[in-house]
Amino acid sequence: MDIFRKGLTGNAQQIEFTASKEVWGVLKDLARTEDVKFSPNNRRLAVAGFAKNKLVVFDVEISASASGKKVALTDFMEIRSSSLHAPHGLCFIDDATLIVANRGGEAPILRVPPSGAVDKKIELPALQTIRRDQFHQLKSPGSVSVSRIDQNLYEVLICNNYVHYVTRHILETGEHLVLRNSEILLKKGLSIPDGVAVNKERRWIAISNHNTHSVLMYENTTRLNGHSEPDGILRNVNYPHGVRFTPDDEFVLVADAGAPYVNVYAKDGESWGGTRNPVATFRVMDEITYSRGRFHPSEGGPKGIDIDSDMNVLVTTCEHQTLAFFDLPEVLKKREIPVDWRKKSLQWRAERIRDDLRRRRGWK
Repeated sequence: MDIFRKGLTGNAQQIEFTASKEVWGVLKDLARTEDVKFSPNNRRLAVAGFAKNKLVVFDVEISASASGKKVALTDFMEIRSSSLHAPHGLCFIDDATLIVANRGGEAPILRVPPSGAVDKKIELPALQTIRRDQFHQLKSPGSVSVSRIDQNLYEVLICNNYVHYVTRHILETGEHLVLRNSEILLKKGLSIPDGVAVNKERRWIAISNHNTHSVLMYENTTRLNGHSEPDGILRNVNYPHGVRFTPDDEFVLVADAGAPYVNVYAKDGESWGGTRNPVATFRVMDEITYSRGRFHPSEGGPKGIDIDSDMNVLVTTCEHQTLAFFDLPEVLKKREIPVDWRKKSLQWRAERIRDDLRRRRGWK
């Protein structure tokens, strides 16, 4: 079997990954990607193929040795479904079950067959769907997070991008999947919420708020409602997209869709309340790759990010760099800011003003 290697020269934190010729062909065919997610057991990696209405679930192996960490994509399953309409966000409910946030309007739940299937390109029906109707409140869903409440009970949070709110859905699993409740959870101050994450203890919710160029942090209490203000704000990110808590809850990582960086924010004490600047930022793509996707101030940078549950690896995705893997402990160890934020903020502000003028004048 031919093995192909991929890595970014000059970035000490990036992990070279290997894949067969067949897997590499699938990667190249994905076109525009959005979210990416490890399964709970770290053995599979799901990627949302937004432009081609499909998902790809890769088998992944992460190993460490004296020479460093290695990642291998050993197999794949390409999933199509009549329920996929511009899949933008996704999350594993368990190792075999995915929920997908379709920008086209609904959130289907799919059961992924086990690894090793002979047929690697399959069509799947939805087991259950959170629908675009008055009860479920979904409109332009773009990202999704799932947290376990009890043995067979899960809380699903979905960012509804263009109606500017976050919905909460209670899902009961077991012999059948049953939606017990749906409601609008967060709304005030949201302007294109583009990413959502919940920490391991379900105490904090992070929402990437596209048009305010910040990540809003909410303490997850019974008092949360559509009028709630954020308890904390993560600043100095141009166009926040994917957002993740580290499993130990000490850091939040934010993909900047408008810059070639991921920002790292650190918790202070027991709370994510208050206002924070990044404690570190690191480049995840070279200038040529970044420029290829730079057709708009909010594009070109990473979209989806995720962290394996062992805190070994960070993965990013975007259209022109389908997958890139990074040594997470090395990233967190650096704790430095190789970016002049004052200069960058002025540059980004000028780009946003130009973009606003283009829209008002009807320019492309």
